[in-house]
Amino acid sequence: MTMGSSVQIHSAHNSALSLWQSAVHSVLLQQGVSNGHQGIGATASSPAMLATGEIIRQYDNNGNFEVPAVQSSQASEAATSTGEAALAAPRSASVECANLAAQIAFYRAINPAKAAELKNIFAASTCDPFWAECLAVYERFRISGAQQRYDRYASIDDYVLNDCLSDNATIAVIGDWGTGMNAALVLLQQIADHFQPDVLLHLGDIYYSGLPAECSNHFSKLLEEVWPDIGEKSAPLVFTLDGNHDRYAGTSGGYYDLIASLNKSANKPQPNSYFAIRNNFWQFLALDTGFYDCDPNNVNSNVTKLVPEEVAWHLDKIKNNGEGVNAAVNPSGVRRTVLLSHHQLFSFTGVGKDPATGRPLAINPNLVSGFSSVFDSIDLWLWGHEHDLCIFQPYANGPDQPLPRGRCIGASAVPVFTSQAPKAPVNLLLPNGASGPPKIIDGTALGNDGQVFNRCYAIISLRGGALSIDYYQANTTNATPGNPPKLADPLFSETIPGMLAAS
Repeated sequence: MTMGSSVQIHSAHNSALSLWQSAVHSVLLQQGVSNGHQGIGATASSPAMLATGEIIRQYDNNGNFEVPAVQSSQASEAATSTGEAALAAPRSASVECANLAAQIAFYRAINPAKAAELKNIFAASTCDPFWAECLAVYERFRISGAQQRYDRYASIDDYVLNDCLSDNATIAVIGDWGTGMNAALVLLQQIADHFQPDVLLHLGDIYYSGLPAECSNHFSKLLEEVWPDIGEKSAPLVFTLDGNHDRYAGTSGGYYDLIASLNKSANKPQPNSYFAIRNNFWQFLALDTGFYDCDPNNVNSNVTKLVPEEVAWHLDKIKNNGEGVNAAVNPSGVRRTVLLSHHQLFSFTGVGKDPATGRPLAINPNLVSGFSSVFDSIDLWLWGHEHDLCIFQPYANGPDQPLPRGRCIGASAVPVFTSQAPKAPVNLLLPNGASGPPKIIDGTALGNDGQVFNRCYAIISLRGGALSIDYYQANTTNATPGNPPKLADPLFSETIPGMLAAS
């Protein structure tokens, strides 16, 4: 599986544009632009995909579609397939066609009148029929995306897995990993070669929109390549959270079929988009924060939340953390808790916009209100969403209201260029009494190769009541499958008891 490791992709911040990427990718694959493989890397170097990615990058950076006439030398290369004939034209014409089609897709969801006006312009243009085909595929995706599945529990005890995590276990944690590209594959190979985890936790996002083919090509097939016996005793159990990208395709998405297929041969499938895995000492509670972050009308300002019944389900697990504990093994009779989510509890770049002021928020008030009553019982909160590794210093929601220790592990595959280094916005809305945005612990920032930041993952070691976690980085941008880079020392290490005592 060789997926063009030197080609970089752009992950859209807008659900409509992410779904548009899926449509373009799907049509290119239908037309045979695959070079023998099916992951994002199969089409990432095509002129159509390069132009689409550049247009979306411009929108994400500037909030508009004013794309420069000159994009990249790759995007203006002569096309090699019928589907890319538009991009074989003079550069300005190819950019105009790609830009116009992207705008139609974008406005179809939030301003149908404007989309219709642009579609009339498109119909009168000389743009290649390829883009019309992409728009037709996009429309099918968009209609199904308006419908979202969500499974509610019948019993408060549903979705709890008690028999898949031993008291001494190794857990690998990756986030925003589902690209199907070389960097993702090589990172997983490094994990398998050095740690042989018992469990692999993915914090969500399979790109571009969680379509069934994307779930297969960008997630399952990579697992099968690294662990051909996936689901058997020698391979880890795998669980994947529900991220925003996993939701964008709606009822056309493949997320629920994917989780039902995980660990099938071990008879331990993932039961739902929120669930618990636990042993006698620890419980890991996975939240579904993706369900309320799939609407293209408010994707840039949305502050995600949980379904109220789900909050009640999690609170029950935290408050009744001793249920079923073998007191002969754990005399304390209680479990400690780690929360897992795709979205952030807090961030120095913002978690969405305050509806009253329009300012970006440093903390997510919906998650705070849902869990503040049990914050003292949450030892660690791991999330993804931002394509970065952030080992945050202690942070609070006001005086004497400490938030749980937060760790972002979202840089497992999607490339971030050094020119895109995240920064705190000047108008970040802080909690009362905060003197500044959340900060990372000194010396824990990801390194880079001069162009692209390193990828990351975490390894959790459970040894009875002790939990230690090591955070690793790796330069996988140009690594080839089967030859992962040499394992470096952890970028940061911590032990929960020691961390608690130190603070």
